[in-house]
Amino acid sequence: MTDLVGIQRAFTRICFEAEPKDEDFALLHAPKERWLIYRHMVRHRLFGMMRSGLPKTNEELGKERFDAAVTRYLEERGPRSRYIREVVHELVEHALPGWEADESLPAHLGDLARWESTKWRVSSVEWPAPVPTADELDFEGVPVHNPSVRGTTVRHRIDRKDERQNEALEEPHRLLVYRKPGDTRVFSYVLNAMGADLYDAWQDPDRSFADGVRAVLAAHEREPDAEFVDGMAGVLAGMVEHQIILGSRR
Repeated sequence: MTDLVGIQRAFTRICFEAEPKDEDFALLHAPKERWLIYRHMVRHRLFGMMRSGLPKTNEELGKERFDAAVTRYLEERGPRSRYIREVVHELVEHALPGWEADESLPAHLGDLARWESTKWRVSSVEWPAPVPTADELDFEGVPVHNPSVRGTTVRHRIDRKDERQNEALEEPHRLLVYRKPGDTRVFSYVLNAMGADLYDAWQDPDRSFADGVRAVLAAHEREPDAEFVDGMAGVLAGMVEHQIILGSRR
């Protein structure tokens, strides 16, 4: 008599393999047609979840290529989490090396998939309770960060919605993805290399804005000339305006 683990594995293979095998159907002791219905239901739900999480990636690839990537992911790896939403990230991790190596696909596709995966993760981030409180910005204070922020590195402006959408960048940029307090919508904000260095320096939980700037200047062996100060002020003002940094604390 087949043990429970063997039955579970057979059912998993029926759901996830590209072509289910008759020997697995035989282990389940029920009409094959019934298990084919279950297979269709499971796969329909998973395919739908991945299309929902990666809508533009799906559009860029086209249905045939996207579905082929999902089919390979299910057969070669399959879900590793009890949370169905995680299949979006797992698909990207599994498929991305092949997509980026395929010269017939758009150069920006990898950035697009990573960005959509990050957006999907941010959409389900739970805000801590209580929500972080912050005073007005004080340059000698310690930054209070938006806890929903997640980042990804891009080489194309896949976040734009104008004629410059998917434009190649001269250097990698950091794309911050986040929600605003009390808002379910997901936003994106781009930082150049220096902006990303400043943002990273301000992540230290006990470092003030001023000390973070000093650390970046020292790392780049640079003086705080007018160009740097203007750029730094613009980065900080932008992150405060967009509520990526919520203020400061003492």
